[in-house]
Amino acid sequence: MTQNEYCIRSDGLLNNRTVYTHIIFKYEDPGTHCHDFIEFFYVLEGECLHLLNGKAGKIASGDACLLTPNDIHAFQKTGRTFLHRDILFQTDYFRSVCNMYSPDLYEKFTGGLLCKQIKMTGEQLNQLEQLVQPIALNPDLQDTFYPCAVCTFIITAFLSRQVSSQTQYPAWITKLISLLSAPENFPVDQQVLIRSLPYSQEYICRTFKKLIGKTVTDYFNEQKMRYAYTLLQSSSYSVEEICDRINFNNVSYFYRLFKKSFHMTPRQVVDPPGP
Repeated sequence: MTQNEYCIRSDGLLNNRTVYTHIIFKYEDPGTHCHDFIEFFYVLEGECLHLLNGKAGKIASGDACLLTPNDIHAFQKTGRTFLHRDILFQTDYFRSVCNMYSPDLYEKFTGGLLCKQIKMTGEQLNQLEQLVQPIALNPDLQDTFYPCAVCTFIITAFLSRQVSSQTQYPAWITKLISLLSAPENFPVDQQVLIRSLPYSQEYICRTFKKLIGKTVTDYFNEQKMRYAYTLLQSSSYSVEEICDRINFNNVSYFYRLFKKSFHMTPRQVVDPPGP
């Protein structure tokens, strides 16, 4: 950092919480700074000039940005309104959720191998607001499924953006991947999600398997297992409660899929064996 840059520390905002969120209702100029935590923000209304790692670009309603501790940024006022929500995560927690996707995903975020900014649809903004509102109203909801749901929603949004930019998948495939990866859809039967697309189930399943390399069911279950793993690590929910949240009526089947995915049982996640 240069003489005019400074670092905002987690102990002043998160106060040992896993996640913290607030809406900034007016333009503020915190100066050029970085953080020792993960900051995700999205613009709800208005616009601003965002300086990120030496590059400037205008951001407006729907734009979202994920900042890691090595990012340096600042805001410059361009209009009368700049309303945005900040969601802050402890770095270790964000890394643990990334590990459920890939052991090198966090390093890809910090190393600049993944995009830092995406455009979110109105539907995505509404879904995220619904997930984050309970935390905004009660910051002590740290050992519930809400932090995990918010974190996985954000990571999935960036990964979906990366997939769509690197491949020529049809738009409906990208939409289906997003639907199958969103925690709020895990209690929903996958047939309901498939019926939201304007194609026959046979065509959707056949094309999905051809392009993605796995069935819709297998992909959906993989996302559920990752989510279950994170809930076991970060919440007080029992296995039965988690099964209920991800629409698994058969606990034995959940155990089999979980062990196949992670080569350990849910109990071993909660109570790992000693050295």
